[in-house]
Order: sequence, then structure tokens, then C-alpha cells
Amino acid sequence: MNGFTDFINRNYIEGILNDTSYNHFDLVTYIIILLIGVYAVLKILNHLNIIVDEEFVLATIPYIFMGSVFRVLEDADLIISPIKYFFITPIIFFVIFVICFGVLLFTRHLENTGKINNYIRYYLFFGIVLSVAGIIILIFNSVQDFKPMILIYGLVPVIALTGIIQKISPALNMFYLRSRVYSFAIFSYLLDSSTTYIGVYLLGYTNKHPLSSFLLSNSGSGIIMIPLSLIFVIIIIFMLEKETWKDNNEKFMLILTLIVLGFSMGARNLLAMVFGV
Repeated sequence: MNGFTDFINRNYIEGILNDTSYNHFDLVTYIIILLIGVYAVLKILNHLNIIVDEEFVLATIPYIFMGSVFRVLEDADLIISPIKYFFITPIIFFVIFVICFGVLLFTRHLENTGKINNYIRYYLFFGIVLSVAGIIILIFNSVQDFKPMILIYGLVPVIALTGIIQKISPALNMFYLRSRVYSFAIFSYLLDSSTTYIGVYLLGYTNKHPLSSFLLSNSGSGIIMIPLSLIFVIIIIFMLEKETWKDNNEKFMLILTLIVLGFSMGARNLLAMVFGV
């Protein structure tokens, strides 16, 4: 029993308490929990007759960004113990889900009772407000370390490359890459890989993810992460489009999950560097 307890403490608890890098055990466990969670949430949304479509996915993006903002607030020691542990991965995913799902149910209730006429619009609005509130806190607490030029280095190449993919998608017979959700998915993974490269190779940050750490340390140049992430996300999108879906809710939930995994990390990387965390 002591051996099992030591294993749990070493591979799970200590990583959360000390906010250290992932290991193979906790990473695989979190992926399994994520897949189970996605399936459970989809079932709940279907039961509530909430349509998961492109509009829903786009309206949820501010909540993903909010999660990254509050993760950086924790990195900056602006959240005190023991509350700070709720904003460390993987617990933060549950916290953000509770906030997101709570707002979704609240706005849907307002629509059902006739107080508003479009719950998705208000759901989006609340997500933006919460994200902006977090950014304001970061700005007022990071004046000396604020590096706005990193926004240019981090965003301009990613936006440009995403635009190029949109332009050449017809030549690849992949017109669907021009859709807003797929374009944002591509942007998210390019943002993650490019900010990882900037952070690790140019600014001396440490990468916490085993796979990308392996690729960074064995590729000779971390810039290889950018084309690899682009190939990865396009393959996933291709597979999603080739699949025959009986329920579009399932398809868009998987697209949302894809965006969560890429954008949450990319946005956190960017914010951490901009605010000198």
C-alpha cells in the first residue's frame, strides 16, 4: 500500500503541488480523463438539447483563453495558496469547465424564460468579460516586465502562415480548411509550437511537455516543432472531414477539444512571455 501511495505522490500529487513537468504516467492519465470527460459532456449537452456547432465552438474560445489567463496569474504568484492549486493543470481544466458550463446553463435558462433571445451571444459575452478581467489584473501587476513586442513576434508569423494555409487549401482539395473553426485550430497549434520555440530557444523558458521536450532536444533545432504541429493538426482535420458523422454535435465537440489542446497552451505561452512571467 505504501508503494502505491508513493507512486501516486511521485507521479501525480507532487507534480501539481510543485507545478513541475509532466511525466508519462500523469500525461497518459490526463488524456484518458479528457476523452472520458469529452464523451460525458457531449451526452449532457445532447440531453439538454444544446446544439454543438461552429457558433458554439467559437463562443467557447474566450473561456479557453480565460483558462490560459488564470494559469498565467498562478504562474505570476498572483493567486494565493491554497486557491492557487485549483489553477494548476489538470485541476484548472475542471475549474474552467465548471465556470464555462455554469454560464452556459445560466444563459440557456435566461433564454428559456424569455429574458434574452440568444443565449450563445450572452455566453460569448460573459467569456470575453472574464478574460478581459484577468488581462487587466496581469497588466496592473506586470508593468515593469511587460514586453508588448513579443505579441508581434509571436502572433504575426502565425497569423500569416494560417492565412497562407487558407489561400492554398483549394489547391490541396481541402476547402474546409477555410472554415473559421478549422482555421482557428491551425492557428492554435502554430501558436503553441512557435511560442514554445521562442520561449525555450530565445528566452530560456523550460518546456514541461514530454513529447515536445523530446522533439526539441533531439531535432537539433526547435523550429522543427512548427511544421510538425502544422502537419499534425491538418491530418486530424482531414480525418474529421473524411469521417461520416451521424451526429454533428460529436464532430464539433472533437473540433472544440482539438482547439482546447492547442490554444490553451499557445495562449499561456504567449501571455507568460508578454507579461514576463
